[in-house]
Amino acid sequence: MRMDFQKNEKVTLKVGLLESGYGREWFDLAVKRFTEKYPNVQFDITASPKIGDLISTKASAGNDNDMFDLFYGATWTEYVNANKLEPVTDIFEMSPDDAPGRKLNDLIVPGFNDPEKYYKDNAWVFPIANYVGGMFFDQKLFDENGWNKNPKTYDEFIQLCEAIQSKGIDPIVYAGLYNYAQFAFDTKIFEIADERGNKQFRNDFEYYNGPQYTSPESIEVYKRLHDMGKKGYISKKSVGMNHTQSQMLVLQHKAAMVPSGDWIENEMKETAPDGFQWGYMAVPFTNNPNGPIYVTNGLSYSFEIWAAKPDLNKKWAKQFLLSLMSNEIQQVLVEKGGALPLRKDYLDDQTRADQMKPLQKSIATYLKDNPVVLELKNRKIELTDPDNMASLKVIVDNMALVLTGQEDPEPILEDAEKLLQNAIAKDKKAQNKA
Repeated sequence: MRMDFQKNEKVTLKVGLLESGYGREWFDLAVKRFTEKYPNVQFDITASPKIGDLISTKASAGNDNDMFDLFYGATWTEYVNANKLEPVTDIFEMSPDDAPGRKLNDLIVPGFNDPEKYYKDNAWVFPIANYVGGMFFDQKLFDENGWNKNPKTYDEFIQLCEAIQSKGIDPIVYAGLYNYAQFAFDTKIFEIADERGNKQFRNDFEYYNGPQYTSPESIEVYKRLHDMGKKGYISKKSVGMNHTQSQMLVLQHKAAMVPSGDWIENEMKETAPDGFQWGYMAVPFTNNPNGPIYVTNGLSYSFEIWAAKPDLNKKWAKQFLLSLMSNEIQQVLVEKGGALPLRKDYLDDQTRADQMKPLQKSIATYLKDNPVVLELKNRKIELTDPDNMASLKVIVDNMALVLTGQEDPEPILEDAEKLLQNAIAKDKKAQNKA
């Protein structure tokens, strides 16, 4: 899909830019490249670490002329429900300049444009950077012991845990205080549903239909984790530990793997010993070697387009967002900002691949070589009733004892489910969605 662009169409795009840990070198280069190619387009940029507050203020004021054309995406369902956002679905059908004839949808990492997960039949948020959760380890330690760095099935992962345990090392430790196990295991319900052929599962998840914590898929996941804990694969040291303490045990080789997010390398850089090389794997819960393997994922940077803007502005805003997916801009985001590449073909260029940090390369290689689904776990109903947070507290406060094999999961899941169902019933009634 190509849009008809006339370079005599002068337009100024107002941009609300978040100043974040990714810096803005990538964005400034993108603006430079875009205005070189399209000199008729100018940018009026407002940048701030608190840009979300300004976006909210402008949106609430109701002055569409004063609102940004293009802005950092934080809130979106509220704007969609109020018909305030422009769909970005058509951008995925367009071709980046450095990949003529190839749709962005075919180039972007799987999971970022899935029509089955659309809200009101469209994509509304354009991805720029994401985080990936999973299991993190020292590649050097794994290589020295001949341990499997890429188990393809659940059985292979259990065999890996057995091999690590036989060396007197705890296979897994995690921040039980904050339930960091979620970064490795929260998406496994989708794998179980896929393996069992439950095609209704996603719809039930998105709309809070039926049991959630006590669904057959959820119970199966927690039963497996409880069994892993009873066998000693998940260290009892996890109970009461924070993320830094658990990650330190991996740095000291007292444990082999720790669930976390891809920020772990930067977070622990001051304490990592010489020669330590972070690696990444997801935990397969399927025994189908062809997957799919669902990976915990979240958007850490994205853009939205305001609907009540002239068509000309929205057209050029979409073209600019497409330009952010060029591998040139991606490279700056990766090397200067520490982001993960969103282009599947990023590693095809050896020079780009060689410039990546070890963990970035490990994650990107894993995503490229495995049947991964990046799972955002988006819901289509928002729960505001206090019982929702109360149910989550039951999980966070008790799951360390379950995962270390000391408490049965089902009574805890049932307690959390009762609170959650109370919240669902009250919120659906309030929103007329029962």
